[in-house]
Amino acid sequence: MKKIITAIALVSLAAVSLNAQQVDHRSMLMKDMRTMLEGMEQIQRGGFYSSKEDMKAGVKKLQGTLKTLESGEIKWILPKDQTYAFQFAQKTGRMLHLYSDDLIASVDSGRMDDALEDYNQLLKQCVSCHIRMRNW
Repeated sequence: MKKIITAIALVSLAAVSLNAQQVDHRSMLMKDMRTMLEGMEQIQRGGFYSSKEDMKAGVKKLQGTLKTLESGEIKWILPKDQTYAFQFAQKTGRMLHLYSDDLIASVDSGRMDDALEDYNQLLKQCVSCHIRMRNW
């Protein structure tokens, strides 16, 4: 009887531990997603007010979270029934990096029309990923 109770206790403890770990990963990833949104908002605000510094700071904030999309950590929030989800998230991360680097180059060279197009491409990447992953 003691062995059964001990086994049940160990299984319960392992399940609770796994669930807590999943919640921790999920909250960390959701925090990174909010930071990405803040970065996009800062880029947009900088564009509206012709503030190159704000645009660059927004790109830096966005790029600081892109490692999340490229790492295995993102698997904790991706749909399990979509086999392509992880590869798609990684590709989205690479594209966000590419367009944000180009946005910085456009801002530095004073080509604000190109910077606006880069922002548009960044936004398209975000929306595309959210549509596919959240089944909107």
